[in-house]
Amino acid sequence: MRTKVIRWNSSDGYEITDLREAAGIIRFGGLVAFPTETVYGLGCDGRSSEAAAKVYEAKGRPSDNPLILHIADREMLDDLVGEIPEVATKLIENFWPGPMTLVFTKSDKVPKQVTGGLETVAVRMPAHAGAAELIRAAGVPIAAPSANLSGKPSPTDAKAVIEDLDGRIDMIIDGGEVGIGYESTIIDVTGLRPVILRPGFITKEMIEEVIGKDSDVEAVIDSSDDSVTQAPKAPGMKYKHYSPEAQVTVVRGDEAQVEEKINELVRQFPSDSVGILTTEERRNIYDYGVVLDIGSEKEHTLGQKLYASLRDFDRFGVQRVYAETFFGNDKEDALMNRLMKAAGGEVIDLRNYKKVVFVCKENLNLSPMCEWILKSILMDKSLEICSRGLVVLFEEPVNAKIISVLGKHCIPCRDQVSRQLKQSDIDDDTLVITMSFTEKVKVVEDFGMTEHVYTLRELVGLEDDVTDPYGGDEQAYEDTYKELKDLLYEVKKRMGWV
Repeated sequence: MRTKVIRWNSSDGYEITDLREAAGIIRFGGLVAFPTETVYGLGCDGRSSEAAAKVYEAKGRPSDNPLILHIADREMLDDLVGEIPEVATKLIENFWPGPMTLVFTKSDKVPKQVTGGLETVAVRMPAHAGAAELIRAAGVPIAAPSANLSGKPSPTDAKAVIEDLDGRIDMIIDGGEVGIGYESTIIDVTGLRPVILRPGFITKEMIEEVIGKDSDVEAVIDSSDDSVTQAPKAPGMKYKHYSPEAQVTVVRGDEAQVEEKINELVRQFPSDSVGILTTEERRNIYDYGVVLDIGSEKEHTLGQKLYASLRDFDRFGVQRVYAETFFGNDKEDALMNRLMKAAGGEVIDLRNYKKVVFVCKENLNLSPMCEWILKSILMDKSLEICSRGLVVLFEEPVNAKIISVLGKHCIPCRDQVSRQLKQSDIDDDTLVITMSFTEKVKVVEDFGMTEHVYTLRELVGLEDDVTDPYGGDEQAYEDTYKELKDLLYEVKKRMGWV
């Protein structure tokens, strides 16, 4: 396939013949990559199962990873969704057009090939004038994920699109560099309360200002609490994303600690094979390796160059990248969400934790198993290890099958009883490890934690929750023991515990 490249710019717009050709490609089932204010999208007719299949094939994208429908005006929404809740109307009135995607119950006019097999559909109205003009000219909703090969950093200019998709799609619209540089905020409005499925430019605080701080907006911070066998409800929730060829490692800690550690780490490699990812303001503090930035904190452009820099590391032949953490700004959740996925969860945490608290719902199964397995692995009296529950009405002994399975491996926990997690269990030197993303979000919201809380699998760079063996036979508990032991040995290695 020969991919044609046309141009759009904010002063002159499209050549009229180019726009007609691009719209015709969309209407007749072809693929067009186009700029939006967030990243470049790979567009097709959102009403066509066959066109959606071409998108998945061109990107190498898993077919259960839903696409976002892009519309140009409010009237286009009515045909795509079953109902529009009141909270969605408030969000639309305040944030559309803009970098916000809403997840609705879908109508029968939206094929399941577009929604990843789900009964919900993700819709957004881009603020980019060229994108809106293309949608109007096509006369159909345009289904569009990011215009990159699946798993690679999203494209923020046409050069990156050409690099990934030249020869795979019909047309690329070159609109220059995008304005924001990372994907839209995704909000599920199908339930009793809105849920942020993917953080973005529009923050939780901005949403609460519109719908009220008492509206109980939930934030699923890093991934889905769907199991591995279920389809993700929104793009980017289940699969590794945004990753360059280079191995990315995130270094967490105080600014001075991080700087010292990165300077130490990069010197283990030849200068031209190692990279450092920082902010524009801090680029000059590093004098070794390939140093790139994600944008300017001073100019409020943090994140704008994240994906471009990740791609540039590959162009420069960098094999290993060490990234600073980007806390303390209003786009923190969005930036760290993308960066952690790019790193596959590979983190060096410079905090000297003195306590580890494992958390599950009732403190009867998974969290006490983790507590006693880690105690048996470390046998380190200087690190306090305990477990707690989020819903413990009264103290009761842990599951008898856990006692039996751990006993077979010479790990005693006969006197263990369930205990409720309290504020007094957590201080600045505490690492909290939950078994699921739902539990992580609960801990973050109830205890005001912005750092040092992870799911167990996230902490070692994996997706999804640990499966609770409750209701299974003793073999199910034995299998869980083996899984937890392997995960906790990996935690030991990553945390540098002796």
